[in-house]
Formats: sequence, C-alpha cells, structure tokens
Amino acid sequence: MPSVAGPFSPVLPLRFGQFCLDAALAQPNLPGSAEPHLPSAVFPLSAQPTGCQIVQRHACPCCQQEIYPQNTACLNCGADLVFAPRQGVFVEVAQSPGGPCCNRAAIACNWQAETTGGLCLSCAHTTVVPDLGLAGNAERWERLETAKRALILMLVRLGLPLVTAEGIAVPRFELKGDPVDSAAPRVLTGHENGTITINIAEADDAERARIRAQMQEPYRTLAGHFRHEVAHHYWEVLTAADPARIAALRVVFGDERQDYAAALQSHYVTGAPSDWPERFISAYASAHPWEDFAETWAHVLHMLDGLETAQAFGLILSGPPRTLERLVEVPMPDLARDWISLSLGLNAVNQAMGHEAFYPFVLSPAVIDKLEAVRALMAEAGARGRCELG
Repeated sequence: MPSVAGPFSPVLPLRFGQFCLDAALAQPNLPGSAEPHLPSAVFPLSAQPTGCQIVQRHACPCCQQEIYPQNTACLNCGADLVFAPRQGVFVEVAQSPGGPCCNRAAIACNWQAETTGGLCLSCAHTTVVPDLGLAGNAERWERLETAKRALILMLVRLGLPLVTAEGIAVPRFELKGDPVDSAAPRVLTGHENGTITINIAEADDAERARIRAQMQEPYRTLAGHFRHEVAHHYWEVLTAADPARIAALRVVFGDERQDYAAALQSHYVTGAPSDWPERFISAYASAHPWEDFAETWAHVLHMLDGLETAQAFGLILSGPPRTLERLVEVPMPDLARDWISLSLGLNAVNQAMGHEAFYPFVLSPAVIDKLEAVRALMAEAGARGRCELG
C-alpha cells in the first residue's frame, strides 16, 4: 500500500455497536420453539418496503433509555421490544401489529413480524439455513442474520427494491455450511440469479481471520460480505432493460461482458496490477468489472453507514444533521472529505488502543469517481423506487 498525501487518505469506519459492552447487547430469549422458520415463496406487493427517516440511535418507548440495535428488551425497565424497520423505531411487543418474528427464540431476532406469527422482513429473505444439528451452527446462523438485518435496513431506507414484480422477496439468502465429507466441494460465497450464498464459516472470527491472511486481504467482515454480494444482485436489477444505465457503468468500471471465469483465474494466478491502488478500491476489484462495481458498492455503504452513525453520536460537529436518506444525495467528493476528517481521529484512537485499522484502503481520485457513480445510481434508483410506490 503506497503512502497517501492530499485530500484522499486511508479511512476508518465506525460501525454502530462495535464498541458496546456485551452486557448492553445481551438478548433474553423468549419462551417457545427454537425451530427455524423459512419464508413462503411470495410477499404481497404491498409489502414492498419504503424509505423512512431514522438515525442509528434508539430509545425505549416506555422509559426513553437508549436501546442498542440487537436488544430484545429494555435493560432499564424490562419492556419486551421489537424493532419496526419501516418506521425505524422500537415498539413494545404488545403494541406491535405483527408481534415478534417467529425466529426470535431461535436466533434472537428482534424485528417485528410482517404478519402475526410470521417472519420479519429480513428473515423472509433467507431461504436456506444451516444444519442446526451440527454444533455451533445455531450461533453462526444468529451472527449472520444479525449482519443481514443491518443490510436489509439500509436497503429499506435507501428505497432499493426488495421484491420482484410478482411479489417474490429478493435477494434470497442461502446460509450453508461445508459438507462433513472433506473431499466434497466446499460452499462458495457468491451470487447467482438473485440468490446470495454465504458460507457460514465466515461467522467464525478465527476462520475469517485465517482466510483473510491466506488471501492477503486487509479487511474481511460479515458486513463487508453482505454489502459486496448484494451489489451483484443490484447490478442485475438496476441495469435490466436500461441500456443507458449499463452504458454509463461501463464507462466507469469497464465492459462486464469479458469472460468472468477467465478474468478471475487470471487474477488468482498473476495477481492485481502493480498500480491497482491508483484505480481500484481493493486488489480484488481489479479482477473484473463486476467485482470492481461490487467492491465499490460495498464501500459506499460503509461510508454512508459510518457517517450517519458518527453524526448520531456527536463525532461530526460541523454541517447540518443528515440521515442516511439525505447522505446518499450528497456528492461523493463532499462525503469523502467528511469521511476522511472523521477517519483521522478514529485512526489515532485505534493506534492508541493498539488496534488495527478497520478500513485500510486508499481513496484515490479515480476511486472517488467510481464511488460517485455508485452513489448516484443508489440515489436515482431509490428515488425512482419511492416514486413508483407513491
């Protein structure tokens, strides 16, 4: 990684809840069956989410004590709570129209069910869960669903489509473990035709760190996986039957019609070009235009989420308060300047505490242009989606 001077330097995101005490995130289980629940095939069209105006801090509806994102109850007054993603607030279970998600007992899902006794908006997108008969898989499933809820909430707020015209929930998520037979093919994390497969081994910190070292990656998180893979889905959804959009993306990212398998094979054999930091957000982004787009999309979500969270906690004192829905409308050069200003302080804090950087990437001018292309696409698609829903 080259040294960086000038306005665009390595930056560090702040994930909400990253530094919260475990006790504050404790989630009491509710009585009842801990069996997993999967969605029916179709959502009613009326279930398409719409954007909402919220920030990343929440209060108990009963006593106004701060509630952390994974809580199922208020730690101050004991009220049982569910999170209503479309409204962006916690409500008492007794006051919730749908009640708790039916996966609450199994994985401590704290979202409100779409219908009484049913699944929440996030769990409805999971069509395959791990084999719960194997030790540790229940815990892995819970960690993956916690990360997925954060993703789904961002997509709701950005106004991006989460159902097909036929009312089918997309993208679909298959959370799979490797076969017991070590000679059998491993589960590969990836995307195909609206289905995102995640190898549940990624939910193990030690395994994820091992893969990160093996792949010589500077950064590997569950949030990053979900944000990257969902980008492949939205490339397909947002460019379908829209020649102008695909042409604009090709100007920025290159022609995606080049052989994908051959490009990846070449990347793994020869590695990234020596000048990749000047043109790509990561070495892997240089493998193929689809991967460049997906890596860039993920980093736009990192920035939007990090900036909103920092504002909510008073870490950004200048400028007007901006929610996620407003941040996505801000041109990327302006977002990048705020992001870098924030990151300077956070990098210093991390160094003081002996931690590695959470975001060891270079934002070169060429990368800023790519980030802007994705930001503009998100903003346009979200605005169009909200308009179509009335």
